[in-house]
Amino acid sequence: MGTKIWLAGRASAVAGHILAEKFTRPIAHTTNDVPRDGLALSTRWLTEALCRDHPGAEVVSFYSPGGSVGTTTRIALRVRYNDVGRKAGLPTALFTKTSTNFAQRILMGAGAVLDGETQFFMNLRPHVEMEAPAGYWGGFDDASWRSIMVMEDVAETKGAQFLTATTAVTCEQMTDLVGNLAALHGAFWEHDVIRTLKTPREHLLNVSSLINMSARAKVGMDRSKSVIPSALHGQADRLWRGTQRCLEMATSALPATLLHGDCHIAQVYITRDGKMGLADWQVIQQGGWACDFAYLVASACEPQDRREWEEQLLRTYLEQLSAAGGKAPDFDQAWLAYRQQLFYPFSVWAFTLGRAFYQPKMQPDDVSLKVVHRLSTAIQDHNSFDAIGV
Repeated sequence: MGTKIWLAGRASAVAGHILAEKFTRPIAHTTNDVPRDGLALSTRWLTEALCRDHPGAEVVSFYSPGGSVGTTTRIALRVRYNDVGRKAGLPTALFTKTSTNFAQRILMGAGAVLDGETQFFMNLRPHVEMEAPAGYWGGFDDASWRSIMVMEDVAETKGAQFLTATTAVTCEQMTDLVGNLAALHGAFWEHDVIRTLKTPREHLLNVSSLINMSARAKVGMDRSKSVIPSALHGQADRLWRGTQRCLEMATSALPATLLHGDCHIAQVYITRDGKMGLADWQVIQQGGWACDFAYLVASACEPQDRREWEEQLLRTYLEQLSAAGGKAPDFDQAWLAYRQQLFYPFSVWAFTLGRAFYQPKMQPDDVSLKVVHRLSTAIQDHNSFDAIGV
């Protein structure tokens, strides 16, 4: 009840801010201001955000070629600089993500992910060599739950195309992706800089207290019964216990590293050069490597492909993890951890299908059904109930 009262109070306050913004239409002029979207800012704001390390550089104009609205409001920007900025090679193709409307602010604010991308891009991204966008500025306002992240527009700079669950991936592409994860995990293996981040256990407790995730995941299982192995029918409570247990293990039984935290195929892009990258870093956490690895591999691959590729993908990941500075477990230990970590991604996608009418639709149903099929089949293939002891 306490959480619901708190959320009701925050929702009322956020609604008040949004109403005021509609009447005043504020424009952000300094980076102390968090704009309501990627167009509600000025050349002065962009100069502070983009030119702070280049004295004399200024943004002289900008425009937007377009955008879209989903769990965040996404607006592309094209920026023009003065001679100093041009000679410094400052970025001209930008992409902004903001929490603009009420649903976005409640989802991100109550879920404690408003500052996730700011933390990643401003503090962590510079310390890892991997395929991911560059970040230029981020900030959030705790009173209004406004947030903004300004980053590289990889669709423009690298010809990136984003994948979906309906996009077929090859073994070579998956090998590249798990190498990206290994680089990320190795760079931050048991590193002090991640100690302030939430753990998988804390993330689940936070989300579950706000949206009754277990109940909605059960509804999602009913709605996706046709794509789930029959042996899992009627096992919603047991699958939820597996979810709780696997995140306890990701928090306390495995060495901590930096986790992407939401590592599914729709967060993946491919550049014009064929490199595989990871985007959408709102849900970063500190926790066990297998949480990301299991989520990525089991959500991205069709079951038959996964069965053929997963052993070698894990061996490749472990080799590259060691090369990147992580302390890789032996293969048998790693294989067990992989089997144990399949429950949380399944519950996330079952919840996505089982959302209540008042909750935002985060993915098309055909995409969610395909991912639920992949993840539930992986749980069945790996006898994950026995692996985790539920």
